Parts: sequence; structure tokens; C-alpha cells
Amino acid sequence: MESLKTIELKFVLKLLGCDGYRGKITTLKPNSATSASERDRICEALGSKGLVEYDSQIERFSLQPPGKTLLSLDTTSLPVTPDELKVLKACQKKKSEKSKGYTTPGEVSGVPADARQNLIRSLTERGMLKITKEAIKEVWLTAQGKQFLLHEYEPSGSYASAANATMIGNYVRFLRENLDQSTSLPTSQPKMQSANTMPIGAQTKPDAQAVLQQVKQLDRLTGSDNYLPIYHLREKLQPPLTREELDDHLYELQRSDRIELSSLHGQGNYSETQVSAGIPQENRCYLFFISVL
Repeated sequence: MESLKTIELKFVLKLLGCDGYRGKITTLKPNSATSASERDRICEALGSKGLVEYDSQIERFSLQPPGKTLLSLDTTSLPVTPDELKVLKACQKKKSEKSKGYTTPGEVSGVPADARQNLIRSLTERGMLKITKEAIKEVWLTAQGKQFLLHEYEPSGSYASAANATMIGNYVRFLRENLDQSTSLPTSQPKMQSANTMPIGAQTKPDAQAVLQQVKQLDRLTGSDNYLPIYHLREKLQPPLTREELDDHLYELQRSDRIELSSLHGQGNYSETQVSAGIPQENRCYLFFISVL
């Protein structure tokens, strides 16, 4: 992989200071003088390298010729859902009002707010709308990004002088949390670690009780109000656990009435990656939330 620019490195080091290496884009400006647009371009550049992923929300969109043509057809046989039609009509209304030529999700009436983003994207993919402005909301480190920082990245030259003490501390903590802890102690008895303090990435795999402790800790850290999305847990415990092993522990905890697993209905504000981190069911839904009983 090509080396990181200094400003990209500072963005990543700030991200390492966020819980679960996931943070709001507004907290990740590399420098105080970095503009929001430049910050977003840095994020997109890191995304193109596979080091980060991010959620973005549509802020503006406009009607395209195929959508305009569709609105002129017989409404009894249109190839769109009623909610999609409401989105298109919102654009038509804005155009008739001689506005600036774009519509915002908030101007779409009669459609649940958490469904508008997916409807707009679906219509855009079919050529009926054009997204004219998006805003990045949340960013997280990918598995590829973790591997790069653990095994490929080598600080040198101006990179070292560009990072402040806090950023360096973030990187050191990241290494401690993810590198194998394999120190031997030949002159004394091995130290026993409690389940809830076992470092992520350690060779000893957590059991169901350790998974439960991690759920409780993440719920407090993320403010999930005892409704923790599974993707937070996967980011912490995979590795050392495989996906199947973690699923088995969650099912074990559910059978013993220590947790409850509940489904996600619709994608809401979660990304496809976050949704697919749930446990798929035969009805094509995902077990997505964990509640401690």
C-alpha cells in the first residue's frame, strides 16, 4: 500500500482515540485550520485505500429526466412504490416553486424520516434522481486498516514530528490492545487475567462470561441504553474469536436467560456493513440488538 500523507496519518491517529476506533467526522479534523470539505476529502481518500469506512447522509438531491417522465405517466401503473412516488413528487413540487433546483430529505412529506435515505438512494440507482450533496457522519477503522497499522506502517521522518503526544498515545494504546500478549514469566506463576480485563487480540479466547462482560462495558461506553448493536461487539472480539464462535457464545447466553437478542426491522440509519454484522435469520432479518437480562 502507498504511504500515508502526513495529514491522512493525523486523521487516522485521531480516529484511534475514539471508542472502538469509530467516531463522528466532526471530531476528526487533523488540524484546527482544516476545513470541513478538506476533512471529508481526507476521509474519502482513506476510504479509497480501504483503511476506513464511513456513513454518509444525503443532504440534497434533484429530479432527473427519467423521474420527470415517470411522473407524467398513468399513476396506476408506475414502477415505483407509493413512498418512492412521494419522494419524486417532492422534487416536482420544489421545481414548480422555482427553488434552487434541489430538494432536501426534510422536504419529503408522508414518508418516515428513517426511510428517506434508502428511498433516495434506490431512485438514484435507477436514474430518476441525482444526489447533489452528501455529508459524512461517522467513520470507523476497517480490518484492513488495523492490519496496516499493526504490521505495515512504519513511522519515520516528518510523520513522527507531525503527531502530537495525544496522537502518539492513541497509537501506542492501539498496539497494546491488538498485538498478541505472549510474554513468558519463567520465574513466577503465570498471571491470571479476569474475563472483563482480557486484552482484545490476546491468544486466550474469551468464554461466554467474558463476552457478557464485554457487552455490559460496551453498552456503558456507547450509551446504547441496554440495546447494544452487535457490530460493536464484533469489532472488539473478532479477533480473537471467529464470527461463528461469537455467535455461539451469544446463543449460549440467550439460552441461559442472561441476554436477549432482538431483530432489526428495516435498515434505519445503520450502514449495510453494520446491519450485516448481525446474525442472519431464515426470514432474511438479522438479530441485531443485545439486551442484558
